[in-house]
Amino acid sequence: MTNDPLTQILSSAEVVLFDFDGPICSVFDGYPAPQITRELLELTHQIRGELAPALEQATSPHELLLAAAVDPELAQQLEVALQKAELTAVETAKPTPGATDSIAACIATGRRVAIVSNNYAEAVAEYLARANLTQSVSLVQGRNPSDPTLMKPDPHLIERAVSALGTVGSACVFVGDQTTDMEAGKAAGVPTIGYANKPGKADALANAGADVVLTTMSALAKAIG
Repeated sequence: MTNDPLTQILSSAEVVLFDFDGPICSVFDGYPAPQITRELLELTHQIRGELAPALEQATSPHELLLAAAVDPELAQQLEVALQKAELTAVETAKPTPGATDSIAACIATGRRVAIVSNNYAEAVAEYLARANLTQSVSLVQGRNPSDPTLMKPDPHLIERAVSALGTVGSACVFVGDQTTDMEAGKAAGVPTIGYANKPGKADALANAGADVVLTTMSALAKAIG
């Protein structure tokens, strides 16, 4: 029996859950997240005028959406605007090297694949269709458009995906590139693989609870297949 942690985790994984932005593609490659954040902040100013510090200090679209959760009417308007932005962004999203191979390896070895993301589910589905991956993915679990507080690191999205797939957390593995992914996986009782796609991420992912950290998705594809 191998002592390799990655092999051990994958040996019991019947389902591989992937975060979307990072492991599958660079969603905002052609429509940068900072630009979307600025546009959403401008919209927020138009709606509310002077903003609370938490809104002003938001550095990403999802952080801004979460900060707006205390104001449900504002949060809903930002949700609609962000949905449109994400649908635009996936038109120029850049595929992550090794992502398609990882999904193909899952299918070839009898594992189901699901996407669990803080992104808008329809934007994820649109990207999968463009990439000819729709038939390979059993489930897309995007954020709850009515409650941004349920985004990762809350375990809700992972738990909902696991339940919808009719399985249990211990029979899954979750691949993500953010510390919030690792925290959500740990809270949901799902083993996690951290994808350190930028310098300095490996330690952060490990400290957040990643069971294994990889620097390429190609390494994951090789390990699965």
